[in-house]
Amino acid sequence: MAFCKVCACGEKIVFERRLGFPDNCPSCQRKLVDFLTYNEDDPRVAELLKEHEKSNGSDETNDNEVSLVSESNSDAKRYTLRLDNGDEIIIPEEGCIIGRTEVGAEILAEYGSVSRQHLRVTPRRNIGVIVEDISKYGTLVDGQRIIKNSPVRVANGTKITLCNVEMVLTQKGSEE
Repeated sequence: MAFCKVCACGEKIVFERRLGFPDNCPSCQRKLVDFLTYNEDDPRVAELLKEHEKSNGSDETNDNEVSLVSESNSDAKRYTLRLDNGDEIIIPEEGCIIGRTEVGAEILAEYGSVSRQHLRVTPRRNIGVIVEDISKYGTLVDGQRIIKNSPVRVANGTKITLCNVEMVLTQKGSEE
């Protein structure tokens, strides 16, 4: 049995042992540990690849939203980080890294205090969202500094501050 991961760039990486995946995507060098592992023949893999092709084929993106690869799961909970000015960073279901050169780059590029790779965000089905500070300048969760490289569970409505950029984690269910 073979396994695979689908990177945010659309690359499908296949490997033999469940934990035997390479550290980085061969195409874009993103860390593969941030993405879910699937059986190679899982139908969700084809959906992810199709969604990525569709999103790259159309230039009808909203400037206020940053969206990566998403699964079309009817009861999936979607999470976003909403900034004070109304801009939203959509968190992919497989998780991502938020920063000036990662997910949210278009929105966060103007904030020099935000690191290029600032915060690792991983949605979990039953427990909410796990955030992990990977920045040089630090991150606050509800006003408390979190320890670098230590995962912290956050819930809907939690205020997350990347240096001087305040945002709120919001959950969007299947009713939308």
